Amino acid sequence: MTAYTVKEITKRIKDLIEKNFNTQITVVGEVSNLSESPSKHIYFNLKDDSAQIKVVFFKMYRNPRENYEPKNGDKVYVTGDITVYEKEGNYQIIAKKIEYDAIGDFYKKFINTKTLLEKEGLFDHKKKKDLPNFIKKIAVLTSPQGAAITDFLKILHANKINIEIDLWGVRVQGNEALYEIVNALNQAGKNSEYDLLILMRGGGSLDELSVFNEESIARALFNCDIPTITAIGHERDTTIADLVADVRASTPTDAANKIVEIFKRIIETLEKKSEKLTNIINNSLFKNSQYLDNLYTIILKNSPQMKLNRLKDLISQSHKNIQYLIKAKIYSFSTKIEQLETLLLKNNPSIKIQQLKKEIIFLENKLHRLPTNRIEKLHLKINSLESILRNLDPDNIIKKGYCIITKDKKVIVDVRDVALEDTLEIKMKNGYIQSFVTGKKILEDKRG
Repeated sequence: MTAYTVKEITKRIKDLIEKNFNTQITVVGEVSNLSESPSKHIYFNLKDDSAQIKVVFFKMYRNPRENYEPKNGDKVYVTGDITVYEKEGNYQIIAKKIEYDAIGDFYKKFINTKTLLEKEGLFDHKKKKDLPNFIKKIAVLTSPQGAAITDFLKILHANKINIEIDLWGVRVQGNEALYEIVNALNQAGKNSEYDLLILMRGGGSLDELSVFNEESIARALFNCDIPTITAIGHERDTTIADLVADVRASTPTDAANKIVEIFKRIIETLEKKSEKLTNIINNSLFKNSQYLDNLYTIILKNSPQMKLNRLKDLISQSHKNIQYLIKAKIYSFSTKIEQLETLLLKNNPSIKIQQLKKEIIFLENKLHRLPTNRIEKLHLKINSLESILRNLDPDNIIKKGYCIITKDKKVIVDVRDVALEDTLEIKMKNGYIQSFVTGKKILEDKRG
């Protein structure tokens, strides 16, 4: 028996295929699992109802002006060479040209379902329910093994969101997924224990997400009694279920962030209300405290003990006032008695006689001293007059350095009494001087 290597077998298959398809062929099918490499090469599967083949569309053949750029779900005609990629053992078409053949079957079904449900009002925003302001328990419909639930829970745990989560494990692709999702929506969507229902799955191709375009899922989602969120695929993917749901999240992570936002709003609202309530309570406490203080003051003022204390103080003050009045009265009476005693003493006959005797003795002495005093006063007056006369004697005045001017033996006291060429006689202490007037000057009288 001959043993072949994998390479040899692959080479024979490659040769066999390429010999049978030695010219370019054209294949028709639906685009799925489309991806683009960093080098701008396009890879996708070309499928129909029962089979699929890989297609590679290299950058060198892509010409936007001539060739159509494929998209998932499109029905296309691919023209190229069939070859075998030996490294992976896959046969594939190296596309040289891709032509668009109107809308693929998948997209046709999407448009038909969307048009039907839109006419019935399943997408009407007025019928959508608002998300609850407070969430205690939610139902999550997704695959238990998928990355979607892991990412969802990771966000909630990272933000310390403590809510009860019921995981309704359902398949999220394939023929059996439709029944499981519809059944879960009908049960969880009618359960009043839940505040919110989330239908989610991670990213995938259009055919993998196609179950979420089914009419039965859309109707079950629309008939839920509780608010719903869909988080299906990536941000670019939009399904019929997304259009029906009350809120669409772009990804499972985005769905978790929407719940986090609700809790943040709740916390923010609670903090504001708590602060407001605290202020109200504090203000109320302050007012009540003041009111109690006022009541306490009023009670103290009107308490029997306070009244007794005030009466004691009043009695004590009255007692002091009475004592003061009595002392003042006694002092007044004592002063008056002393004044009367003094007056009696002054008017006592014996004292009066003594005073009269003293006055008589004083008058007798005064009569004896009167002549002697009179003579002494006269001598003093004479001496004073003699002194004045001496001071007024002209000779005494001249001796002091003054002189007396006479004209015709009359004393001159005013310069106006002298005329020019008059002869004047000037008397000094030791003789006389004859003077002839040659000039005179009258001084202004500056006295008032």
